[in-house]
Amino acid sequence: MKKLLGVLLAFFMCCVPIGIQAKEEVLSFEYTGQKIEVKGAIWYLNEDNEFIFGVPIDCGKYRAIYSDYSYVDYEITPKVVHVNVRYNKDWRQGYQEEDRYLCEYDGDYEFKLDSYVNGDFKAIDYNDNYEFEFEPKNKKDVEIVKTTITHPDVEYVYTGSDIVIDSKVDSISPILLKNAGEYIVSFSVDSNYYESIPFKVTILPKTVQLRLNKYQKYVGEKDPVLETDDYILTREVGEGVGNYKFTAKSKSRNYKYEIIENDMFTILENKTQQLKPEVTNQPSNDEKKEPLQSVNASNKDKNKYAEASDKNTNIITETKVDKESTKTETKVVTGVLNFTSMYYLMMVSCIAVIIYILIIKEMLKVK
Repeated sequence: MKKLLGVLLAFFMCCVPIGIQAKEEVLSFEYTGQKIEVKGAIWYLNEDNEFIFGVPIDCGKYRAIYSDYSYVDYEITPKVVHVNVRYNKDWRQGYQEEDRYLCEYDGDYEFKLDSYVNGDFKAIDYNDNYEFEFEPKNKKDVEIVKTTITHPDVEYVYTGSDIVIDSKVDSISPILLKNAGEYIVSFSVDSNYYESIPFKVTILPKTVQLRLNKYQKYVGEKDPVLETDDYILTREVGEGVGNYKFTAKSKSRNYKYEIIENDMFTILENKTQQLKPEVTNQPSNDEKKEPLQSVNASNKDKNKYAEASDKNTNIITETKVDKESTKTETKVVTGVLNFTSMYYLMMVSCIAVIIYILIIKEMLKVK
């Protein structure tokens, strides 16, 4: 019916010379989703010269006809939508290609992003009333943004077990470290999607406190063994009498040793100087020339037993008290005891002989 009316109207306009003239102005309107009406126009034809009931809404070229059969050509142009395209860093191989890029724009438009063979972007599943302008225009111009994995520098103390450093991303394996030292590390990631920023991990050696035995030697001797399976002791340089400070060097980088008891190495005087023998007071040459002093006895006893004394070769030496050693005193006392015992024995023998002689005399007197 519309086509029939359009044909009749066209026939009527062509056959009836009414002097229709086009106005010079050309109108253009951007699509708004609303009717685009030309003021004063009573008929509208599309670009195919088909009669339109009502006022045009969609994009296209139209002719608006006035009551005097004059007309004006105009068009409704697509609404331009500016779209900023960026890479979707969460996209992974196997996901839908249309999800590989993110689009940012003003308005509420539900379109699907696609591309031509040459890589230019296009919108599909959307009507022609909108024209999407993409920036960047081509796939090759879109910067591929990776997920950045960062971690602060960290410090630990050696424990003997693995130290676990997590990236907090489930798909990325943690870093495992054990021995003491300084490490510059980064997470092992798929370089297509991730970028791991290197960071420093410091593992400090564990401190062990040492309580040492006392170490010492005499001057001139070799140092004792100052090494164990775990550490080596070193001392300050020197071989004179005195104390020399110890330091402990660990054989493992995982431990350090702190000496908290007996941290000095002692060098003593020579043994012969340390252990001096007791010295007895020897008589001087003058003392040796002086006549020997006898033990305390009466002159009578001395005369009576001079002969016995001569036979007795025990010599008793009396030295000055303040110079006499313990050993000398012991010898002197022993000599006195030997002489006294012999003296008493001779006395008893003499008395017995005298008594025997007296008894014989008395017996002779009786006879």
